[in-house]
Amino acid sequence: MSRINLQKQFIVEKGREIYYKIKPELKKKFDPGFYVTIEANSGKYFVGKTSIEAMDKARKYFPRRQFYMAQVGSATANMK
Repeated sequence: MSRINLQKQFIVEKGREIYYKIKPELKKKFDPGFYVTIEANSGKYFVGKTSIEAMDKARKYFPRRQFYMAQVGSATANMK
């Protein structure tokens, strides 16, 4: 498996792990439909009303990283 695929796999697995840890807190603080972007190495996350807002916040802090993204309350997620 290539290094890039291993990095993507890490982001997805670690991002999902972090998301499920913070999901109860997110569901209390934010309405369903908000988005969370997670930086897998640091565990830092950024929330926005839209996926673009959440991603913009994350990119300001980590301009060259890839992220795991989920919709608050949802079981599905994406890597961006």
